[in-house]
Amino acid sequence: MINHNQNKDQHSRFFKSTHIPYSRSKEDVWKDMSANIREQKEGKRTGRTILLSWSIAAALALLIGLAAFLRFYTTSFIVPAGQHLSQTLPDGSQVHLNSGTRLSYYPYWWQFARILELEGEAWFRVEKGNRFTVRSSHRSTHVLGTSFNIYARNDTYRVHCLSGQVKVESGAGEVKILNPNQAVNLSGKGEMEITTGIRSEDAIAWTDNRFIYTAAPLKEVISEMERQFDITIEIAPGIEGEYTGNFRRGESAKPILIMIARPFGLTVEQIHQTKYRITKEED
Repeated sequence: MINHNQNKDQHSRFFKSTHIPYSRSKEDVWKDMSANIREQKEGKRTGRTILLSWSIAAALALLIGLAAFLRFYTTSFIVPAGQHLSQTLPDGSQVHLNSGTRLSYYPYWWQFARILELEGEAWFRVEKGNRFTVRSSHRSTHVLGTSFNIYARNDTYRVHCLSGQVKVESGAGEVKILNPNQAVNLSGKGEMEITTGIRSEDAIAWTDNRFIYTAAPLKEVISEMERQFDITIEIAPGIEGEYTGNFRRGESAKPILIMIARPFGLTVEQIHQTKYRITKEED
């Protein structure tokens, strides 16, 4: 038979004779536990701070990207040879574009700044509002509410005021104010010359497919023929002159070319369906 009392005595003698060393006090243990708790809390707080910083940075980047998109998103129109195009701008202003013309603007920024870029020829009828600016190769035209025509091709820059007032500024900073039936011509050298007595119907006759010239450079007239009829015209070297007259788009190109060339003693030769050559008549 097992003697339970004897077993109890053996257990007691074992634990009395056995010593388990523990050098840390309860205060030390509590300090370590408190430190661990603080580290865990600080780690969670740091993680939340980093996540918040990333979120703010991402939101700012999104806002900057959105602002850049709204500011620089561009709508452009390119009118090919032989065509015209009419468009309504975001504020209700109207623009009529001639052949071989490019126009661009920023539709989502329009309510802050009415700014357009133009290369070619266009007639504008502007609704009243903040400043309306048309830029062309370091030259600009500013209005509030008016109608005007701009011709901006290569080194030629010409503005006709049809109603209201128009301010034209050269790349050198020279400014001219135009009133109705006045025009300004800006030469390649930057010189600005105002002419008066311009008939409004003549200034925008091209919108009705009529082209009226008074002492216009012959090469400018020939270039307009190329755009309106979508043809190519070769001109022999040394041919110069000023042309006064008119023509209408929709007629045949060759009779018009012959009419333009005759006063200068020039010969028109058709060398292809859409290609012509102008030379001096042989003596």
